[in-house]
Amino acid sequence: MLILLWLLCVPIVITDLVARRIPNAWLLSVAGMAVIWIGWQAWHGEPRALWVHGVGGLLGLIALLPFWWRNVMAAGDVKLFALIGLVAGYSALLPVWCLASVAAGVHALVLLTARVKWLSRWRDALGACAAWQRILQWRAGRVGLPYGAYLAAAALVVR
Repeated sequence: MLILLWLLCVPIVITDLVARRIPNAWLLSVAGMAVIWIGWQAWHGEPRALWVHGVGGLLGLIALLPFWWRNVMAAGDVKLFALIGLVAGYSALLPVWCLASVAAGVHALVLLTARVKWLSRWRDALGACAAWQRILQWRAGRVGLPYGAYLAAAALVVR
């Protein structure tokens, strides 16, 4: 299951940090592999796997769904957290959530600090960089914190 977690999380960290996107196709493909693996494990004498991973997926969905309903979080973040619960099991959800929230809080503080007037020279230099302009094109106007990237990175740290 660790391989599935790496297959899920590494690309998500990259795409969410750079483009602020979590591709549904990627989530569905990893979810399909996870369901097959959990079913195979249950078939071969480990019925507890259905409980641990199934409850993990359900709790992951339920925990972040209210944030999506309130338009505080993107749907991709909610689906990713549910999938992390499915792949890693319910015991990983609380540590992943706490670690990701701390990382997102630090990111928010860095963004707020960057608004300080004496840092405007650095901000302007970054804005003129061609690589930064390319990243902004990939984002296509999407703004916000890459919470999915922090969830994925935290899942890799926890497991």
